[in-house]
Amino acid sequence: MPKLRKFLRFVHILGGVYLGAFVFSPLIESPAATAAARMVAVGLLLTGAAMWQWRRLAPVFNRLSSRA
Repeated sequence: MPKLRKFLRFVHILGGVYLGAFVFSPLIESPAATAAARMVAVGLLLTGAAMWQWRRLAPVFNRLSSRA
């Protein structure tokens, strides 16, 4: 878990840098950059919520992985 948490933290930092660059640059007028920013924002929300609720989600994932 610590390696996953460090990786997700790093991904969140990179995603935040991209979103900051998107907001404060002329990229905001580009349709492709807008679509990419939306995907990054949704990914950050999902992984952030997963890290926040990890204690509740871990038993579910453990049960699912033991079945496979």
